[in-house]
Order: sequence, then C-alpha cells, then structure tokens
Amino acid sequence: MRLTNSWHHLFYTKWEMRQFFGYYSLYMERGFWYYVNISYTILCLLLTVVVYFIGYFENKVAFTKSHFLIFLFASLLPLIGIVLILFVFDERSIDYSALIMPVSLLTIGYGILKYDFLEIRTLARETIFENNFAGMVVLGPGKRIIDYNKAAEEFFEALSISLSNYPIENILAHEPELLEIFESRTSRDFSRMIDGEERFFEIDVVTLGDFHDENTKMLKSIRDVTEERKTQDQLKFLATTDSLSNLYNRAEFMNLAQKEFVLARKNNEELSLLIMDLDNFKNINDTFGHAAGDEIIREMGSIIKASFRKTDISGRIGGEEFAVVLKHSSLEEANMVAEKVREIVAGRKVVYRKQEISFTVSIGVASLRDNINDIKDIGDILKMADDALYKAKAKGRNCVVTLD
Repeated sequence: MRLTNSWHHLFYTKWEMRQFFGYYSLYMERGFWYYVNISYTILCLLLTVVVYFIGYFENKVAFTKSHFLIFLFASLLPLIGIVLILFVFDERSIDYSALIMPVSLLTIGYGILKYDFLEIRTLARETIFENNFAGMVVLGPGKRIIDYNKAAEEFFEALSISLSNYPIENILAHEPELLEIFESRTSRDFSRMIDGEERFFEIDVVTLGDFHDENTKMLKSIRDVTEERKTQDQLKFLATTDSLSNLYNRAEFMNLAQKEFVLARKNNEELSLLIMDLDNFKNINDTFGHAAGDEIIREMGSIIKASFRKTDISGRIGGEEFAVVLKHSSLEEANMVAEKVREIVAGRKVVYRKQEISFTVSIGVASLRDNINDIKDIGDILKMADDALYKAKAKGRNCVVTLD
C-alpha cells in the first residue's frame, strides 16, 4: 500500500480488503488520474512499437528480422499486462503488469546484448577507433585495407595518397619506404616534410590473430611524435651543450672524442686534437667584469663553429679552455688550421658597453701517429695537446705549438 500525498485520492478513490479463494487481497478503486497515467503509458508503448516498425522498414538502425521481433515482443508484453489490469483486475486483484514486466526486461536485456541495440559496440568504435588521435589502418588478408579511421585518412591526404579497399602495395606503389613499413610486422619510425616542416611518426603494429599466419589481420597505428621529438632534442641539447659557447660541454666532448679515437685506431686513420686557451682571461674579467668575459666566451664559440668542419668535434672543456678533434687530419694539417684560428681571434674585437675588447688565444696541437703505441685513449692525446699548450703559454702566448 502506498500513500503518496494528499492528492492520492485522484489516483485511487478508495481501497479495501477482499477475499478470493480463502485469501485476502488489496482492492483499490481507480480514480481519474489512474486512467490518465495508464493512457500515457499505453501511448509510450504504442509509440515504441511504431518506432520499431519504422526502423525495420526503413532500415535506419540496421534492424534484422530477429532483432525487430525480439524488441517488438518485449514492448507488447507490458501492453498485454495493462489490458489484463483494465479488464480482469476486478476478478483476481492481481497486478498483471508487474508480473509480466520482468519477462519484458529480460527480453530487452537479451536483445541489447545480442544485437547491440543501444549501440554499445558502435559507441566503443566511435570512441576508441574513429575518434582516436592516432591514425589506424586495418590490413586484412593479402595486405588489403579493410578499415581505417579519420586520423589515418588525414595522414595519407597530407602525403597526397587516397585510401581505398585495395592491397597496400597498390596504394603505396610510389612510396617504397612507407610500403616497406606497412608490410612489416614490426614497429617502425617514419619522417616526411609536410607543409614545409619535418614531421616524425611512430607506426606501430598489432597482429589481430595468429602471428605466424600470413593471412592474419594487422592493425597499423600511426602516431605523430614530432612534438615529443622536439622536446627530446631540446633536452638532449641542454644536457650535452655548453650554454655560453654553444659548443659541446666537457662530458659530451670527451664521449664523442673517445668514439672517434677508437674508430681512428681501428681503421688506422689520422686524428688530431687542438686545445685552445684564452690568454689573460682573468684580466679581462677583472677589468671589464664577468659579463664581458661571457661575451668573449660566446665570441670564441662562434669563431670555432665557423672555422672548423661540421664533421669535426668541438667543445668547451674548461672555463676559458676549448678543444677540437679534427678527423682525418695530420699534425701538419691541424697546425695550419690552428694558426688560421689564432689569426682570426687576434684580429677580432668584442664590443661591450661601448668598449672594444681585444683577446688572443694560445693553441696546443697533438695527433694520433702510428709510431706512438703508448696512446691508449683520447685522454692521452688530450694530455699531449695540453703539454703543447703549456709550451705555447711559456713562449709568450698568442701562438701555436705542436707536440713533436
């Protein structure tokens, strides 16, 4: 028994207990609002049936015959219960609608699970596949494209390639690098100039089925990692580069120089090393200030970058000390380059707060030679060049000394 509010009598005008077959049952006499409510319920159920019929005949929601019959049956059951209440209730006082509703709900539940009536799988596809930021391409037997999402379509459009239900070798006939990646069963990287900018992509693969089956499906995922690469490059730059001179820092210079030393010894190639030290740098700091000294360091870094080959390795290995590894260069060749750099530095002036600051550099040169068997690593050559630098300082600075 439920009493909802003071207007309840509009729904049931009176109630009483009646005896049926030796059992007592609650009897409630219906009021005006009961029939309004039941009419609304019948109208909703009838409209549901109409929607099923429209969907079935117009195929707007991909109804199958079994699909249609299951949901039609589930919607007609409550109508049958309501009809029984209206015309048979007085005899038994049984709420037939309440008895029939669980059967209807179970039928609806079965239809939802079997036929995806609420489009759960469709929604999952929209969320996971269609709306994914990563491009997705599904390859079927024969490497034929059987599905792809919007992001994949945009990726290929940027490469002036149209996707269609053809084997991937036909679609990428003019893109051999990309074709090789899509035919591969391993994840690969790919880069391409798009709208004047180099973009980087990671193309991952997920095997949909038996990995050893040649006819199994593959899901290719295309992810733009350009911004990630830029961040990684920036972090690497900060970790390996001296901020003042814009050359390699000491740790990175020694790492790269050692690798070149190993290659040179292995391949019996020539290798030379220069150590450059700014003359009287402490006096510059004391006279003009440390900010002026920083400008000198920046200028020296620019001179070194402009004076040596891109294949050479240059770094700032101390406060005012710099080093350069010259690949495939003899001691004589390295000495000539060092002399040119010394002359450039001697003729250069840095303007700081309207003052012209002149500076010079002393350079020590050493090389890897066949007759020096006691050289074990790049540190030995570095020490030899440092000894030559010490002699250059002793000679009066602003000169080049090679270690004989």
